[in-house]
This record gives sequence, structure tokens and C-alpha cells, in this order.
Amino acid sequence: MRLDTESLRALKLVAEVGGVTEAAARLSLTQSAVSWKLRRLEERVGQPLLRRDGRVLRPTAHGQELIEFADLILSAHDAAVQRFQGSTLSGLIRLGTTDDVAADRAVGIAGRFRWAHPGIRLQVRVSSSLKVAEWVDEGAIDLAVMPVEQANVRQNDFTLWSEPLCFVQAKDSDFSIQDSLPLVSFGSRCFYGGIAGALLEDAQVRYDNVLESASIAGVCAAVSAGFGVALMNASFMSDDQCEWSGASELPTPPDIHYVLRAARLPLTDAQESLVAELRGSVPLEV
Repeated sequence: MRLDTESLRALKLVAEVGGVTEAAARLSLTQSAVSWKLRRLEERVGQPLLRRDGRVLRPTAHGQELIEFADLILSAHDAAVQRFQGSTLSGLIRLGTTDDVAADRAVGIAGRFRWAHPGIRLQVRVSSSLKVAEWVDEGAIDLAVMPVEQANVRQNDFTLWSEPLCFVQAKDSDFSIQDSLPLVSFGSRCFYGGIAGALLEDAQVRYDNVLESASIAGVCAAVSAGFGVALMNASFMSDDQCEWSGASELPTPPDIHYVLRAARLPLTDAQESLVAELRGSVPLEV
């Protein structure tokens, strides 16, 4: 069995955007050509790779597994092509991002990107979401990948993915909604605390800010130790954590949106190349 890169690319993009029409437009192909690539891929692996969920196409379990391999295959393929074509791109790119994106995606992308484009100086700065937003507005960085609330998504932002928020506690802890809730947060330089406070106040739940940490590791460690409850991405939860038992009494937390934001437009050729890499790093499910 052989898997061609263009069929893998089509599968990955259809899963990302949820349909053949938009994927075909991004690939500069006809819808029938994309559909044919998907059918051929399913025939080769002998498994259904996509399923329809209403009007949206989503990966099956086999499809998600194959796309995880596709991420590795396409990253290596594209980096090799760029390397041996002899990239002529040059210049300085300053990328700002948050702790979770840096740990999960940005560092790996930066390493491949610098290897493929030796003429580009790529600098990565990591801080809280509000600080990264300040940097890009001030022009201290060129590109930012960061979470924002729906109301703060701008017209020129590219939404990479969205995630639900939830109140999290340690599995072996319990905190009554009748008592003052010990709240663990990411600090004043992150908007999560503001969302948590507003939801608790709407439900007339008393709370006390017992710990602030700018890092995900610090917040997760405090929650796992039973120190308190934190509002955070559902994907941040570890095996020893669960949703807070009192969350059902609160309004549903909003989703947050991870966006790619540029300090200035139009982008340079070097920046366009990095943007393409970042847009290709979208997770399948969070």
C-alpha cells in the first residue's frame, strides 16, 4: 500500500474545514478532484475515513489516526522540499504565543521552519494571552498565536481552532457551591480569570483567589493537589482531574478561539511562509 502526499493533504484539509467545497478552493482543485482523492485513499486503507455530522464532514476514528500520521508525513515532506529547493527567503520574524501553544505546536514548527529556511531569523516570545495581544498591537512582534474571547476576534484574524472552557477540580477533591470557592487562575495578565469571576458572580457564588500562576503547569499542579478550582481549557485536564461538581449551577462557560494575528498587512513572503506552517498545525479535535 502506498499513500500519496496530495491525498493525505486533501484529507487533512477537509477534516480541518469540515467540507469538500472549501478544501477544494484552498487546494485550487475541483470538488470532484478532491472527492476522488478521498475515495482513493479510503480504498487504499480499506476503512471509511470521514463521516457526515449534519452538514459537516468529520474524521472517523480511522480517519483521525491517519491524519495524525499525515501530519508527520506532510511536515517531513514539505520541509525536505523546501530545504532542497534552496529557500531564498530571508529576514527577521518575531512570533509571540502563549504557553500552551508554545509547548504543543510552536516550538516544533519553529524548529522545522528554521531548518527549511536558514536565511530567516525566527524569534519566539512566550507570555500570557493579554501580554501577547499587547505585543502585536504595539508592533513588538510580527505575528501572534493566542486565545481570545469571541468578542475580541478581529476581522483580519484567522481562527485556527476553538476550545470549550470548564471549571476543573481534582478527582479526589470536592468544593461546595455554598462555601467560598478557592479559585486558581492564570493571573491578571490572562482573561480566563475575568470570565471565571463573571460566571461565579452571575450565579452569586462567593470565591477567593487563592493562587495565580502564569503557566499551565502551575495551574494544573495546584488543581491536582486539591488547592482549588480553575477555569481552563477542557483539553488541559489530566487523568486525576474532572469537572467541578458545582459547575452545573453556573452559566455555561464560552468557547475560546485561538487566532493568528498579524501586526501589519500585507505580510512579507517570509511571514506568509510561516503563516502557512502555523495554519497547517490545527489540531483535529480538542
